[in-house]
Amino acid sequence: MEAKELILRSLEQSQGYLTRVLDGLTQEEAIWSPGPECNSIAFILWPVIRVEDLFINRVIQREKELYEAEGWQEKLGTPVKAYQYTIEELQAWPAPKLEVLREYADSVREKTLAFLKSIPPERLSKVPRPDRSPDSIGATLGRMSTEIALHVGQIAYLCGVQRGLDK
Repeated sequence: MEAKELILRSLEQSQGYLTRVLDGLTQEEAIWSPGPECNSIAFILWPVIRVEDLFINRVIQREKELYEAEGWQEKLGTPVKAYQYTIEELQAWPAPKLEVLREYADSVREKTLAFLKSIPPERLSKVPRPDRSPDSIGATLGRMSTEIALHVGQIAYLCGVQRGLDK
């Protein structure tokens, strides 16, 4: 199996898990937090999408992120900052509607898959931003895939805390 196929399969699996977890989720469940210093499902989902958007568009392709290019910041009503929040910033974070988050996720994933399907396997060893990171495109995609899987697990856990195992 080639690296490109492995990355595609990993992203497809994570997307399948995420879709199953989010289906039927209410807005109230999406913004629920187990404590004042904890992330909600909506908050976890948002930077997962932002990181994929950043890695694929800005880092690898050197284009604008869809967050900016397609006006998602305005549609979501969220700040540009996607991670490393203080407790105060986390508590003040404006949770967007879950359906709008999912639309942004779908747009980013569509662009990701189009890019992955078009890239020649030998290009995966190229370093897209040597001025910022020594990571190759393949290493960046691998890291992105791992981060997505980790956060999907966190989202599934929070759903389970709220709903139990059978819902």
